[in-house]
Amino acid sequence: MRTPARAISQFLKRLPAFSPIAVKLMSLVADENVSFKEVAKLIALDPALSGRTLRMANSGLYARRQEVHSVLHAIAMVGLDRLTQMAVTAALWRGVPHRTSPFVKAWWRHSVATALIGEHTAVMPIDHAYTAGLLHGVGQLALLEHGGQEYVRLVNESVSSGLDLQENERAMYGTDHAELAGLILQAWGLPEALQDAAALHHCPNAGSMLTDAVQMGCIVAEHIGFGTCGCHRQLVAEDFPAQVAELIGNQHLLDVFATQVNSVECSLI
Repeated sequence: MRTPARAISQFLKRLPAFSPIAVKLMSLVADENVSFKEVAKLIALDPALSGRTLRMANSGLYARRQEVHSVLHAIAMVGLDRLTQMAVTAALWRGVPHRTSPFVKAWWRHSVATALIGEHTAVMPIDHAYTAGLLHGVGQLALLEHGGQEYVRLVNESVSSGLDLQENERAMYGTDHAELAGLILQAWGLPEALQDAAALHHCPNAGSMLTDAVQMGCIVAEHIGFGTCGCHRQLVAEDFPAQVAELIGNQHLLDVFATQVNSVECSLI
């Protein structure tokens, strides 16, 4: 049973206000018919976002042979899909509160790792796997803004004790970070598929390939040391889905993911 809307409104109100341009961008790029001119025009409305997007385009992550000087140039060099991923990443980072705190730094690295791993390991090409992975943990930001250090302690104690964070969140706050993530994406006007992927990323056999991709990214990210959602660490090796076990055993690919996460992080500093 879902938590009544009235009960969770307090958490949504405490979530830091992301810029209207950032929210519009996330909604726009979810449209498979969006044109590169629409994306470029929207990004250009926010000079800071443009700057961060171009820094990502020129970062080691994409190994460009020539410097990218404009959003349109970036689209030509890396493609519209990659450019929108960069812009959404930069837009989300700009709105993240308390970015210097260890908890938020770990949360951000987990989100980026989940996005990269989920996109790479999708069983078949899935639209929005990167965006869904990047946003899947946004409910934790709402709980952090509401509970402050009390919430940080709850996460740390749940993880260190091997307990299910969602159960502890519901006991303390009446909702959990996955449910909140789905409701936040709904409030932002993002597609239902992305809402469900965020809300159900801890539910086995959720029935959606997009949700499965996000869940796989989240599990692998946790188990290779990129932050935590606090609900997968209790899995032991024998319980891993076959694809997860195979990926965790591929050290070369894990090193690639680690390099990519670091490149994203450095490009946004």
